[in-house]
Amino acid sequence: MKRELSRREFLKASAKASLGGFFAIHTLFRNPLVTNVDSTSPLLGRVFHDDTIIYRQPSFSAGTEHYLKMNSVLPLGVEVMGDAINAHNRSWFEVPDYGYLPANSIQLVRQRITAIRDQIKSNGELGVISVPYTPAWSDDPSKASKEDYQLFFYGSTHWIKGVYNDNKGDCYYKVVEDRWGDVYYVEATHVALVNENDLLPFSTDVPPEEKMIEVSINDQMVIAYEYGKAVFMSTASTGVLDDGIDLSTPPGSYHINYKRPSRHMVHSDKIGINDNELYGVPWVSYFTASGIAFHGTYWHNDFGRQMSHGCVNLPIQAARWIYLWSQPVVPPRQEKFVTNKGTPVIVT
Repeated sequence: MKRELSRREFLKASAKASLGGFFAIHTLFRNPLVTNVDSTSPLLGRVFHDDTIIYRQPSFSAGTEHYLKMNSVLPLGVEVMGDAINAHNRSWFEVPDYGYLPANSIQLVRQRITAIRDQIKSNGELGVISVPYTPAWSDDPSKASKEDYQLFFYGSTHWIKGVYNDNKGDCYYKVVEDRWGDVYYVEATHVALVNENDLLPFSTDVPPEEKMIEVSINDQMVIAYEYGKAVFMSTASTGVLDDGIDLSTPPGSYHINYKRPSRHMVHSDKIGINDNELYGVPWVSYFTASGIAFHGTYWHNDFGRQMSHGCVNLPIQAARWIYLWSQPVVPPRQEKFVTNKGTPVIVT
């Protein structure tokens, strides 16, 4: 069923990868929002770690211009090719008037202020954070202490269960966290509610048995096939050995067996002020009984390097593509869906 890409084809295709680290080999984007493209606001970069360096040129040997703090947000200029960041990534971004940042040091974000919805459907609605980051308060924001919040990051997804107006008249969406049921309040203008039509599957004319996903550990790539032809590729980050513990993504043949559009996970690294808590991990498609999944990633942009805890980390847009393209189809307002008949996944 699968046709292997030649090394020449692979390198040629990789060189054409878009800013998000993924691309369609032929046009499958029948729903334009699948790509999550937002050109209505400037492209920005959110810095992942303290002491991130802006270099004078796109080279690690160039002189240092500035040191940045975690969660600094910067305007970005053009993307250029520079010193290799890893075996599959040479992408750098210009910071106008300052210098250049390696792409793996920033999350690519936008600042989009959204219209407020007065009412939320009784069974909840899915929302996506539309700004670089926003406080998620665990109490009435007008009464909470300055430390009584987490941070929700751009592209993360959350179940919105209601609307709340504090005594100052500010409007918040009530988020019910999906692991323990904790309640948070997020500024409503920082959340884009997802229309049901934007959660519909695509490429549904292709029989399920003619779809397949390959995960190449050696190339750190995910490739989707229809009728044996590669139709989509994305760089990825699969599992790694961590302090002698084997967290690698296991080779084998699987099927997608469980999906969630949002999931609270944990991580070994400090993520902003959230310690190791990963709130609203987006577009999760599990394919092993042990819980290994494809999912979107907002806490790093180092795709092409093994660094996950077993899962297949993807750019958020690519994870959404896989989620909507593959079987099973999740009803728009359903928080999870389990099956044993999902799209085949081969890890090599």
